[in-house]
Amino acid sequence: MSGAGTDTPSPAQGQRGSSGYQQDSTGPQRGGSSLVGDGTNRLLFAALLREEWRLHTQLFGGGRFLSFPLLIAVLAAGATVALVETGTAASTVVLGLHVLALGFGLYSGTAGFAGSSMLENVFGGLSLVLGTAATLPLSRRRLLGIFLVKDALFYAVVFVLPMATAAIPLAGLSATTPIDVAALWLSLSLVFAAGMTVTVALIALRTRGVPTWSLLALVAVAALASGVLGSGSATLTAAQTLVVPQSASLSAGAGLAGATALVATASLAVYDPTYGKPTRTTADQFARLRSLGDTVPGATGANDPLVVKTLLDLSRSAGGVWKPFVSAGILLALVAALVGVVHEITGIEPAPGIFFGGVLGLSAFTTYNWLTQFDALESYLAYPVTIADVFRAKRTAFVLVGAPAVAVPYLAAVRWFEAALIDALVGALLLAGFGLYYYGLTVYIAGFDPNEFLFDSVRFGQFTVGVAVALVPALVAGFVVVPPTPEIALALAGVGIGFGAIGAVLSSRAGPKWDEQYRHGDTR
Repeated sequence: MSGAGTDTPSPAQGQRGSSGYQQDSTGPQRGGSSLVGDGTNRLLFAALLREEWRLHTQLFGGGRFLSFPLLIAVLAAGATVALVETGTAASTVVLGLHVLALGFGLYSGTAGFAGSSMLENVFGGLSLVLGTAATLPLSRRRLLGIFLVKDALFYAVVFVLPMATAAIPLAGLSATTPIDVAALWLSLSLVFAAGMTVTVALIALRTRGVPTWSLLALVAVAALASGVLGSGSATLTAAQTLVVPQSASLSAGAGLAGATALVATASLAVYDPTYGKPTRTTADQFARLRSLGDTVPGATGANDPLVVKTLLDLSRSAGGVWKPFVSAGILLALVAALVGVVHEITGIEPAPGIFFGGVLGLSAFTTYNWLTQFDALESYLAYPVTIADVFRAKRTAFVLVGAPAVAVPYLAAVRWFEAALIDALVGALLLAGFGLYYYGLTVYIAGFDPNEFLFDSVRFGQFTVGVAVALVPALVAGFVVVPPTPEIALALAGVGIGFGAIGAVLSSRAGPKWDEQYRHGDTR
C-alpha cells in the first residue's frame, strides 16, 4: 500500500536548491541535468520518505499510527513470554519471528508495482511521487530502486524493530539487552529485505514475458523440495540456517545480505518499466455471474446486481477469483509447517480438524479485503441504494467466494493429516463459525477499509483481542485432547455456532453503523 502520498512537491518547492523540478527557458537539458545530479537520490529519497510518513499519519489519525509500533512491541513481547512459559524453545520463537518478517517482506515487495488506479480506489485521489517519472526526466528504474530502499528502511523501523523487543523476554534484562535487541533487529530486517527482493525479482521476470504459471510453479517446486529434501530435525535446522541469519555464522548472514543486494540489483536491471498487460476482450460476464443465483445450488442472492458487481470487480482484477484461494492456500502451508515444527520440538501434534478449522477461518479477513480492495463506498452514493444494502451485498459475495476458498484447503488438511471423523466434523463447524465471526468482526471494525486498520493501533488492537477470544481456547483444546472426546467436541461445536451467530449479528449491524457515521462525515 505504500508509495501513495498526500501530494507531490509543488512547483514552488521544486525551485529550491538544484532539484530541477521545473524546466526554464533553457530547455529540458538544464532541468534534466539537475535531476540526474548527485543530489537527486537524496532528494527523491527524502520526498518518498516524507510522503510515506504523511500517508500513514494522516490516514490513521496521527496518534493512532504513532502508537502502532508500541502495540506491536507489546504483542511481540507478550506472545514471547507466553510461548516460553509453555515450554517453547527460544530458537523456535526466533524462527517464528523471522518467518513473520519474511512473509511481511514478500507482501511489501509488491508496493512499488501497485497500479495508481488501485491506490486511488483505496485512498482517494492522489498524486504519487513514484509516478513522477512519467512527467519528469527521471529514470523509472532509479526511482523504483530508491522507493524500495525507502520501504525497507521505513518498515524496518516501524514494523520490524518493535518485533525485535521479543529478545528481552528471551534473553532477560541485562547489560547486553540493547545489543541483543539490535542483533535480532538486524537479523529480522535482513530477512524482511530478502522477502521484498524475492517478490521484486518475480515481478521483474513477469515484465519480461515469463508466464505467471511458470513463476508459481517455480515457487511451488522450491517449497516442495524444501519439505522433501529435509526430514525430522534436519528440516528445522535447514530452515533456521536459511531464514534466521542470527542462528547461523556471520559469514552466512553476510552471504544472505550479499545475495539480497545482488538479486535486487539484477531485478531492477531486468525490470521493464514500459511493460503493460495486453489488451483483452471478454464475454458478458455480468449476465453470466447474475445467472449463478438460478443455476448454482446454494447461491441464493447471487443475482443481486450489487453482489454481481462485487464478483465482477474481483474477477476482472489481477489474479481474478483465484486470489482468495491462493491466500487460503498460503495460510494452509504456513499452518501445516507450524504443526510440523511444534511436533518436532514438543512431540505433540494437535487435532488437525480443530486446529486447521480454527486457523483457516482467518482467511475471512483476506477474502473480504480482496472483495473491497477495488471499491469505495463513495462510488455508490450516485445510485439509489443505501450503505446498508452495499454491506449486505458484500456479505453475500463473501459467502459465495469465501466458502469454497476455505473448504478446499480444509478438506486437503484433514485428509493429509488423517483427522478422525469427529475431529473433522467439529473442525468444519469451527471453520464456518469462526470464518463468519472473523468476517463480522472485520467489517464492523473496519467497514470498507480492512487494509487500513493494519496500521491503526486502536482498530488493530480490537481485532487482535476479538480473534484471540475465539481462537486461543479452541487451539488449546485441540492440543490438550487428541482426538477430542464427545464432551469436548460438543462444547467446541457450540463455540463455533455461537461465534458464528455473533459474526452474523456484527455483520448485520455494520451497515447501519457505517451508514450513520458516513452521514455525519465520520469514517472512523
